[in-house]
This record gives sequence, C-alpha cells and structure tokens, in this order.
Amino acid sequence: MNDYRVSFYKNLLNSNGHNFKCLQRQIDVQSDDPSHALILAEQKIRHERLNVDCAEVTYLPAEPYGYAYPSRPCALGALDAAGMSNF
Repeated sequence: MNDYRVSFYKNLLNSNGHNFKCLQRQIDVQSDDPSHALILAEQKIRHERLNVDCAEVTYLPAEPYGYAYPSRPCALGALDAAGMSNF
C-alpha cells in the first residue's frame, strides 16, 4: 500500500479574468494505485457539499526527501566553533 494525497479544486476567475485553481479539500489515503486513491477520496467526501471541477493525486513517499529521519542541526560544538552558540 502507498500513501497518496488527493486534492480537490474549483476553477475560478481572478479579478483580471484569469483562471486559477482554488483548493477545496485535501485527503490523504492509502491505496495500491493512484486511480483507486481517487475513488477512495471521492467516497470520503461524498456527503460534503463541494463544487469540485478537478482533482489531483500526489504520491507521498514513506520517507520525506528520501531520508530515514528528519535532518538535524549541526552539533553544538560545530556551532560554537563558528561563533554561533548564541543562536
């Protein structure tokens, strides 16, 4: 199973008459493929009164940016050596 984020948008016009997508709702779902993720997300919002024109499905990697753990700041000793221990 993979994680996906499904975003539902409404197409609107700005004051200059240009189209833009206005985010209506985002749902994170687990699915085997993107098309099934869209179906699951549509089922979850079925009873909400949204006026949706389009949807985008985005794959969410299990590890953000490919790292096993979030990056950590430099060790305190490295900051002291740079004269930045006050930060």
